[in-house]
Amino acid sequence: MSWEKELQLKQIDEMIAKFKNHKDFIKPKRGWINLIRKALDMSACALGKRVGLAQSRISLIEKGEINDSITLSTLRKVADGLECELVYFLVPKDDSLSKLREKQAYKNARSIDSYAEKHMSLEAQNTSKQYQEENIEKLKQSYLQSWARNFWNKK
Repeated sequence: MSWEKELQLKQIDEMIAKFKNHKDFIKPKRGWINLIRKALDMSACALGKRVGLAQSRISLIEKGEINDSITLSTLRKVADGLECELVYFLVPKDDSLSKLREKQAYKNARSIDSYAEKHMSLEAQNTSKQYQEENIEKLKQSYLQSWARNFWNKK
């Protein structure tokens, strides 16, 4: 079953790669709704009529977009009123979901190795740095293959 999860992860990474340059899409200072509405030379009152809301509500929605309190439902409704399509996606801060998993597997492996090393040193049985690195890598690979339920429990 892990091969199915790995395949799914790879497929999602490929899908997300299309949005790799998402940082180029900086939210305008006054928000997308305001920017597009003004570019169309559409008043807040006219937009309100198109979506069935009062002009004052449109102003609140535009402020909500700026301070990130707008809901997706409202954003979709306003996008329809502007005859635009709402595009919504999440992009990992790292390169890919696979890299994110590797990073977490490394954290988990390092945590286990640190715990073992601490106890080994108490008994004057320290291991070499190279041994520790090899052990962490083996543990990391084990984590990546196992898809353990508690994989994400360590922060």
